[in-house]
Amino acid sequence: MTDTSTTAATAATAALALNTPRRFYRGGERILAFRGLEVPDGFDGHRPEDWVGSTARLFAEGGGGVTTLEGGTELPEAFDADPLGWFGEGHAARFGGDPNLLTKLLDSGERLPVHSHPSREFATAHLDCDHGKTEAWIVLVAEPGATVWVGFRDELSPDELAGLVDAQDERLLAALNPIEVTAGDAVLVPAGQPHAIGEGVLILELQEPTDFSVMLEHQRFGLDLEHAFLGLDRPLALRSVDHGPVDSARIASLRRRWSDVEGSGPALPDEASAYFRAEVVRPVTGDVTVDAAYAAVVVVSGAGTLTSGHGTREVRAGDVLLVPHAAGDVTVSGDVTLIRCMPPQA
Repeated sequence: MTDTSTTAATAATAALALNTPRRFYRGGERILAFRGLEVPDGFDGHRPEDWVGSTARLFAEGGGGVTTLEGGTELPEAFDADPLGWFGEGHAARFGGDPNLLTKLLDSGERLPVHSHPSREFATAHLDCDHGKTEAWIVLVAEPGATVWVGFRDELSPDELAGLVDAQDERLLAALNPIEVTAGDAVLVPAGQPHAIGEGVLILELQEPTDFSVMLEHQRFGLDLEHAFLGLDRPLALRSVDHGPVDSARIASLRRRWSDVEGSGPALPDEASAYFRAEVVRPVTGDVTVDAAYAAVVVVSGAGTLTSGHGTREVRAGDVLLVPHAAGDVTVSGDVTLIRCMPPQA
């Protein structure tokens, strides 16, 4: 019988098609524009996320989200067939075919609800999963005055938090730290921190590979309680939420300007590296060669080439690629900026 599995070698540097499962909130047109695609006839306005290199599925809303490679192989199957080729020896020995990473493009066509994500420890204890959902936002496009919110400004007691969740009004958002963002900003959001993303932002999001969200604000989005609280009793779900306070110094430690990087360098605060890595590559003064690594690569601007052991590939703004460890070192050339989204160092 012929082996038709997709290995790292057969995938080489794989261009990824759009993967936009339907979600409860609006958005998606900025993703299409970024990727150089027309808005299709019948676009329903509820395709706000492009799941890149995904082995995860939606917790609710139909369960889609897994990436399918050209040829029809689902990504978990491809990774399991060749973890060494995709991820290299260290990662494969520690994690097997688990990428430990989900990358997304996210377009907030409206303000997202106030919500939080469980930690690894909470997910292991209560959700039968080794991954929580620490995440990071790399801002690619932001309308003037665009705002995100992270962490409660003041410490809340369990009863105070429960009261805000019961009320389902604007006091929940008002309790958070507002952060005005522009293109070039990056924000790390540790698991447990309540947060929201305002309307008018296109972000490149790195996260642990789950769709676990505790929807503190759920009524105005029509979410049922089973979805809102991950199938858990509300008091237990709320135990996953950090009650604050998060002060200005802590907020500053969670921020970085990724657009300041020239040559190559990290897009995110150092704290993120325990969960994932994001490397900006911008060959301003000459070609830049980066080490072999599994990476979801998003070309942010310009045009150029990627040269590896698999040959040379032309890339341009809006391209989204998977590059396996087996490709070896990659040389980036041209007037181009790209971001390599990678798992934690094994």
